[in-house]
Amino acid sequence: MQSFESNFRYGFGVVSLILVVAVFMAIFGVAASQAEGPALALEPYSQSVRQNGISINFEIAHMGVPAEARKSFQEGDSVLIRFAIADSVTSGPVQGVYPVAWFDLQRNDEIPAANSCEVKVQKFLTGGLFSRAALDLNDYYVLTLNDDATISVVDPLFGFGTTKLLALIPLAANGYDWVATRDQTRMFVSIPDKNQIAVVDTVTWEVVKYLDAGFKPTRLALQPDGAYLWVTGGGDAQSSCAAFRTGGLELAARLTIGKGSHAITASSDSNFVFITNGEDNSLSVIDTRKLKSVTDLQVGRGPAAIAYSGLANSVYVSLTDAGAVAAIDAKRLNVTKTIAADPGVAEIACAPGGRYVFVLNRKNDLVQVIDCSLNEIVQAGQVGKAPFQISFTNDFAYVNHIGTADVFMISLAAIGRKGSPLSVVTFPGGQQALGTTSMNSPAARVVQASGENGVLVANAPDKQVYYYKEGMAAPMGSFSNYGRQALAIHVVDHNLRERTSRGVYETVARLPAPGHYDVVFFLDSPKLVHCFNFTVEPNPAIEAERNAGRVAVNVLGPQTPARLGQDLTFKFRIVNQANSQPVTGLTDVVISTFLAPGTWHRRDVAKEEGDGVYSIEFSPPQPGIYYGHIQCSSVDLQFGNPNYITVRVLPREMVNPQ
Repeated sequence: MQSFESNFRYGFGVVSLILVVAVFMAIFGVAASQAEGPALALEPYSQSVRQNGISINFEIAHMGVPAEARKSFQEGDSVLIRFAIADSVTSGPVQGVYPVAWFDLQRNDEIPAANSCEVKVQKFLTGGLFSRAALDLNDYYVLTLNDDATISVVDPLFGFGTTKLLALIPLAANGYDWVATRDQTRMFVSIPDKNQIAVVDTVTWEVVKYLDAGFKPTRLALQPDGAYLWVTGGGDAQSSCAAFRTGGLELAARLTIGKGSHAITASSDSNFVFITNGEDNSLSVIDTRKLKSVTDLQVGRGPAAIAYSGLANSVYVSLTDAGAVAAIDAKRLNVTKTIAADPGVAEIACAPGGRYVFVLNRKNDLVQVIDCSLNEIVQAGQVGKAPFQISFTNDFAYVNHIGTADVFMISLAAIGRKGSPLSVVTFPGGQQALGTTSMNSPAARVVQASGENGVLVANAPDKQVYYYKEGMAAPMGSFSNYGRQALAIHVVDHNLRERTSRGVYETVARLPAPGHYDVVFFLDSPKLVHCFNFTVEPNPAIEAERNAGRVAVNVLGPQTPARLGQDLTFKFRIVNQANSQPVTGLTDVVISTFLAPGTWHRRDVAKEEGDGVYSIEFSPPQPGIYYGHIQCSSVDLQFGNPNYITVRVLPREMVNPQ
């Protein structure tokens, strides 16, 4: 399970050299570079550094706040965080790397050698109960669309003793389909029973607005350029679609299309949207620049699903009743070929790269592969019981089923060889077949895990989400959906990634508690470690709510450094956060002492010295860095709070402690 957890959070290894250097510096006091003093964060806020031939510009900006309304950066603010990485000689962007970063609260009593940037990187990479950053910029979240009109937001790292359920977002009614913006800051969820689309903020995990569709919305699609959200209606009589501006969250157009159930896709240049019309056996083509319908193409009996190949610039429509697939030229807007298949073809999807299209047949338990360069079926194979969904990673196609819990994997490296059998392997995606529960969402139940060669599988009847890593015989782990059936699953990636510009790695976040922070930055290759500075100001409303009935902790001692053989006293003062008065009479104050990197520890009930001061005494068994953490359940003071003591114990024979 340890490997599952570490792989689940980070897709890279810890560099052993950093660990060795960091521990050596911490114990023997090797000089470390000092960060600049705290600076007031103003809008826009940026800092730059050059190291090892690399230049990095760190920038923070408010999100969704007009320039005239922007204040200082305060706790709880939604912000966009960017690191622009460039070659310091050529100024060219550094692409395809994997930076990581954390916000770490600066402490007045920090030991420079024990809290250098290198040490902090090592601490956060290795993880641990007392090694969590105030804000982790390397997170991703698992969202499930549930059968009880909610969305679960789950932290896939197994929790450090706290719940993995980060939020439960209520919806006006059950959601049906959903789609995320490219920057992962918003999710749109169709709610047919209310004629609405919910707009979910993935920073605050709240529904910020409901859009009125004017009909029962079912399928959703975003143009690749993100300008418009397209919405179609469900049911045989539905003949409407709508476009909403994603910037202003307002209706841009409502258009008439053909009748019937609909599926929707867009061209890679965002110039056209294509919508199937199940009852009229047609395909509506909409010009997104003019927001007008261009034509309705007759494609054949029973259009059910749609896929777009950017490589071929073609649209493919499965024709369930006709037992065929229609190929449409997305430039000339005409049907170029009807590819014979078998009655019952349904789901269709384009594999990464755009060369091949997969077609599923529920009736015949069949998967067929179309080569877009030939517009022919070149391979076919039997799979499971009633296949109904296709998902992709870089290396595999995953086929989900109604009649079995097994997930079928097809190697993408082996497809395209005309007449050759498909290479298919399976793994159990849970205990119960998906067909044992109602299916009322077309959204994916198998999705790629962030940064992983693996997938997450939402099994609704099991009320579980399973994690499968490619190459294994079975899932590596699972987590509960808290008694809810997941009708769909989605990964919201808040890792630092190139999202809008080359060499610019960005994410979104909510600012943590007030204070001066080290923004700890680590790039593995090319190697770079640096601490930027950033100040978060108090938010008066949050501060008042937090202080009500809460306590604060002041660290009082001991002096550092110390020598081996000296007794140490770890001492804290607990005060009422609202009026700064000492809190006395506490009998459950516990202080835990650890020797870095965790080779020795002890746990003691603290004695009360008066005036809200609580302490313990102990004799360090060996030189090293010792940490003292305080806990008191009666005043809701938990382990892992940022008020801890750090002391360096030197060997007896060391002459100069400095």
